[in-house]
Amino acid sequence: MAKSRAPDEDGVAEAERPSGYFHWSREASMGLFAVMPLWLCYLVMRWQLAPDERNGAELFLLQQIGRLGESAHLYASAAFVLMTAVAARSLIKHKIPWSRVAAVIALEGLVYGVMLGPIASAMTSSANRLLSTAPQANSMVANLVGSMGAGIFEELVFRLGLMSALVWLGMRAVRGWALPRWVAGVFAIVVSALVFSWFHHLCGEPFDRSRFVFRTMAGVLLGLLMWVRGYGVCVYTHTVYNMYFYLRP
Repeated sequence: MAKSRAPDEDGVAEAERPSGYFHWSREASMGLFAVMPLWLCYLVMRWQLAPDERNGAELFLLQQIGRLGESAHLYASAAFVLMTAVAARSLIKHKIPWSRVAAVIALEGLVYGVMLGPIASAMTSSANRLLSTAPQANSMVANLVGSMGAGIFEELVFRLGLMSALVWLGMRAVRGWALPRWVAGVFAIVVSALVFSWFHHLCGEPFDRSRFVFRTMAGVLLGLLMWVRGYGVCVYTHTVYNMYFYLRP
């Protein structure tokens, strides 16, 4: 008698494993590789063209890592290399066409990035004054480098880091209080958006209500995008929006 096909080591038959772009693009390993070209471009441009340009979230991460000791940055770099190797192994193991998926992630982020500003403006009328304000007189290269740094590090800190932690805390609460699971998602998205907006003022920017409300609305949209599409799409969306803001006439 022929035996039925045994499940693979993950307990799921290979034929039943979810596949396709919308599943692959949400994988953490795929998000890491999709963002890698943008990250490398940011590093090269910052080192060569705008060495003084650093995003506030990047500085925050460096300060926290530095608190762990003199060798902390070396250990963090080694951990990043190890994480990249694990992600590569996962992509190869699951036969994900990473180069094509990464290209489509960047294209999807481009579309969302162009849409982010108008949608956030529609969510709050106070954003109109912000959008009509000309950028400060910085060099274009510094603005572009800052745009990439904001997309990479702010999404890393506020969406991938803070929002994920808030979801974990929220899920424990909803299970304990028998609440719907979506409550944890709403809690994480709203709180992370508020912290994301307030962080800009903690970094030295004078408080302005219209800017705070606009960034909160943008943070809510990015949080929703993180929830349904993943880190890679979120980074490209944020980066493209920032670039569009500086390059528009």
